[in-house]
Amino acid sequence: MLTIIGTGHVFRIAETVSFLVRQSYPDAVCIEYDDIRYYAAIGDKEMLKKSVEEKGFGTIEEYLASAPKIQKKTSDYQSKVSAQNNSSAGADMMAAIGAAKSVDAPVYRIDYDVVYAMGRMWEEMSGSERFRYRFSGILDNIFKKRRVKKTQTDYTKGQEAYVESMRKKYPTMIRVLIDERNEHMAKGIAKVCADHENVVVVVGDAHVDGLLKLLPSDQKIRTVRLWELMDSSRAMELKSEFWE
Repeated sequence: MLTIIGTGHVFRIAETVSFLVRQSYPDAVCIEYDDIRYYAAIGDKEMLKKSVEEKGFGTIEEYLASAPKIQKKTSDYQSKVSAQNNSSAGADMMAAIGAAKSVDAPVYRIDYDVVYAMGRMWEEMSGSERFRYRFSGILDNIFKKRRVKKTQTDYTKGQEAYVESMRKKYPTMIRVLIDERNEHMAKGIAKVCADHENVVVVVGDAHVDGLLKLLPSDQKIRTVRLWELMDSSRAMELKSEFWE
């Protein structure tokens, strides 16, 4: 069985994510992190230092300094929105990690370096796409709660359609941050599934539809989507289903 849980990194859903992962009794858990984000998140300084050095940097500070400005702005924005939702950025991934450890399941990092991805996205964006991206960021900062709510509503109406509408505005962003990462993560999931019978994958919900297209059609897959985690009634139903 492969269970894919689509999350949102800025929403207060950690408790439900943790419950669903634990009650799946997984043999392995895959998360949308690379080694650097994982070791930074769990506070393993020794392995973090090693991972950074493997990227060619002497310290984590040098590595972070190499990130494009747009990466820091995006990270700061996610932190602000998370705080508004009484959560913290990446709480969904931390919940998955904690749940995996509680059932002695190994945690596999199936994503690649987000600093590299953001840097390449920015380099490959056209001038007009960069302008739209910057302008959208300005509007986000002005109308934070209203914009987040509208995005959530529009996305819930049709996840795949929303991603495709974003592709028209930001083709480079969707290609680099969604499509190419989906391909990389799908390969990682396939490798883990080859060695484990019961696998749980926790990724941002925008990746779910793409992953489903890339994974083998004959694979038994159960999905949980972000809207289900955000809807309190549906979340309770899910807990009952997973408990049974």
